[in-house]
Amino acid sequence: MKLSRILILALACLLNLAPTQAQTLTPEQQAKLNALPPDLRAQALAELEKFQAANRPASQRLEQPEIVRRRQVDERSEVEDVFEESTDLGATEEKSEERSIDQELKQFGYDLFAGSPTTFAPATDIPVPVNYIVGPGDEIRIQFFGQESASYDLYVSREGVLNIPDLGPMQVTGLSFNELKTEISRRVTDQMIGVQAFVSMGELRSIRIFVLGDAQQPGAYTVSSLSTIIHALYVSGGVRPIGSLRNIQLKRAGETVTVLDLYNLLLRGDTSNDAQLQPGDVIFIPPVGPLVGVSGEVKRPAIYELVGGESIDDAVELAGGYTAKAYPALSQVERIAPTGGKEILDIDLTAATAETTRVRNGDTIRVYSTLDRFDNFVRLEGAVERPGDYQWLNGMRVSDIIPSRELLLSDADLNYSLVVSKSAITGKISTRSFSLEALLQGRGENLRLQKEDRILIFKDIGAMLNEEEETEEFTTKRGLSNDEDSDDVADQLAIRETPERVQAAEAAREGLREVIDALRIQGTSADPQRIVEISGRVRYPGDYPLDDNMRVSDLIRAAGGFTEDAYTLEAELLRFVDNGKTERESLLLPVDLSSMESSKALDLELTSFDQLLVKRIPEWAEREEIVIEGEVRFPGTYVIERGESVARIIERAGGLTELAYPQAAVFLRESLRQAEAEQIKKLRERLKEDISAARLQADKFDSATVETAEGLLTQLEGTEAVGRLVIDLPKILEDDPSLPDLRALGGDKLVIPQKPQSVTVIGSVNYPTSHIHQPTLQRDAYIASSGGFLKNADKKRTYVVRANGQVVTDSRSRFFPRSGLEIYPGDTIVVPLDVDRMRPLRYWAEISQIVYQIALGVAAVNSL
Repeated sequence: MKLSRILILALACLLNLAPTQAQTLTPEQQAKLNALPPDLRAQALAELEKFQAANRPASQRLEQPEIVRRRQVDERSEVEDVFEESTDLGATEEKSEERSIDQELKQFGYDLFAGSPTTFAPATDIPVPVNYIVGPGDEIRIQFFGQESASYDLYVSREGVLNIPDLGPMQVTGLSFNELKTEISRRVTDQMIGVQAFVSMGELRSIRIFVLGDAQQPGAYTVSSLSTIIHALYVSGGVRPIGSLRNIQLKRAGETVTVLDLYNLLLRGDTSNDAQLQPGDVIFIPPVGPLVGVSGEVKRPAIYELVGGESIDDAVELAGGYTAKAYPALSQVERIAPTGGKEILDIDLTAATAETTRVRNGDTIRVYSTLDRFDNFVRLEGAVERPGDYQWLNGMRVSDIIPSRELLLSDADLNYSLVVSKSAITGKISTRSFSLEALLQGRGENLRLQKEDRILIFKDIGAMLNEEEETEEFTTKRGLSNDEDSDDVADQLAIRETPERVQAAEAAREGLREVIDALRIQGTSADPQRIVEISGRVRYPGDYPLDDNMRVSDLIRAAGGFTEDAYTLEAELLRFVDNGKTERESLLLPVDLSSMESSKALDLELTSFDQLLVKRIPEWAEREEIVIEGEVRFPGTYVIERGESVARIIERAGGLTELAYPQAAVFLRESLRQAEAEQIKKLRERLKEDISAARLQADKFDSATVETAEGLLTQLEGTEAVGRLVIDLPKILEDDPSLPDLRALGGDKLVIPQKPQSVTVIGSVNYPTSHIHQPTLQRDAYIASSGGFLKNADKKRTYVVRANGQVVTDSRSRFFPRSGLEIYPGDTIVVPLDVDRMRPLRYWAEISQIVYQIALGVAAVNSL
């Protein structure tokens, strides 16, 4: 038999307990229990408690409801639904540093119970306060020391009696713990000579209380005798959103003992009204009282419960007061009107009326923020040491922001800067330009600044890249004919702005594009966009804002001035006239650049859409070079004169050496290389399309045809354009009048090799390779030496590429017997594919041209 059962039987016999009886121990039975050893006494008490609970009548059992977690956060209460509707709430994300005026409001304080435990264990290890009221079920621990030593763990009976060995019964109900200790010490002193007592509390009794009203889990609960109202609220899962946090009532014997306002705890940390509970107490939670929402720039936006009589200031105080960004002078109260609708009241919360105006149930107070912009600033941007916003003062000028050169970066443009102003009424922008150099020297206009002006300091990135300039002809409206002499027309051509020049101008004028776009957008018929354009030989061509009274010289200054090749005697101004909005005409006005400084009348004032063209000096040429390599006496890079011939440059290089073989000269030109590269790219794409189409029509194309085309594509993708120009250098050097004079251009390259000793065979032969040249051998002999023709070879179209790049075919005329074409050193024999055998594929004429291009490229590379 187990020890627990033995203890129960022993207790039943010892204490004379009937199996169906649950009663309080008599003093005699308590004394017998105390006589047991401490370990057995503790086990016996535990078993006795289970025994009594199992045999208690059903009518006396205390059913403790299961404590469940607070309902999920996403189950919104009716109260929150009402305020969401009244505040026009949306799915607004609340940012950490920015509060939305229409942010979703939640009821304040109810998340206090969000972490309520599912079970509640009474606190047994905390100090017992001296004012604790002793009652039935409490454990009193008494230790005697002195002439007699003993320890007792005693329980207060249901009658409130504490049986103390050697001292007898003692009525303790209603005594505080401090009074109990004093009384026991007095009795020990009176009745037990030489003995002192130490009294402490052991296990505290449990009491039954009720939590009713709008609790999450109303019902009866067994809690520790040290529990307070807040402890009981935690046990019951907290308060429902429709329950009051400010009027929680503690009822005892039908009377309201105290009222707990949880706002005192939440807002001030005050627990003075959190009364200790006694057996039978009822905690009643009535419905929530009047509610007011506070949103916007307050520290705790939420829905708050009112106790009655609060003003708007009181409601804002409940919300923690204003944030630093609040603008209480501009606030609103949303209120339910007597007619049943809604109304908005504008109110100044800084006025005295905010202290006297009472809030009503359902009100929502909205506190707006200050504007996210400054009112008194000017902004400095661009090539400066400290860009940013500066305080604006009435009468401030540009020199107050930029007093010296030290505030500018080293690459700041001192000739052209811009002040951008914005109208406070229309919002349109206007511009004023100025010269920093003139301003810092005290001779330029010191512009007066307005609030929110932007000062743009641009960069001066230095001279543009030296590049080959391309030109384009004037349009017909500029008065040019198509049959003019090319040299005369070149003097009248407009300079085409290359991407490099445009990119450099945009980098130097960073921030200007934004201004130009704004001016273009705000242009109307009555007020055209104030933009002018300058192109040609200036450092920063492009569009510029049209200032008031802006002249040609101002536009040239804005564009960074002339480039070194600019024609500074005359320019052209293209002006558009709308003739009363009936039609638009263009006028070409000459501008005398050389006399503008002496005569202001010649410095024309600009109007919207004006375009100024600055020409280049006639016959101006950038530094152009040609590279000569190979068998000349002085190979190297030579600067060429305008229109200089190749023969003249070879003469400057000392002429040919004895080993030179001019028949194999290779002449490369960059413009030809670019054209060839573009052509190869287009043909490559066309061939890819044909191969893709062939794969989709497998019934019309055999695999050998597709494989051949893929091999050709692989060859083509590995081919790079070289830009070779076929020349007959011996005739050029002999100054043959039948040949046109070959003029050198910048980027040309001439390679004069030694006499080659080989002949190369490529294409559809078994072994493409090179052979030693033998004067007695003809074309077919070299092909036979390379293993002969392949099956897919086109024998009829076999051709020879001479060492100078010239292509020669084997004619069938009576003057050249078949296979009798003479082969010279350095020649390349090309055996093309038989494209007639692959007719299902499209564009084989182009593919033949691809093979031709490959042959030329390979021949050129071999010659080099």
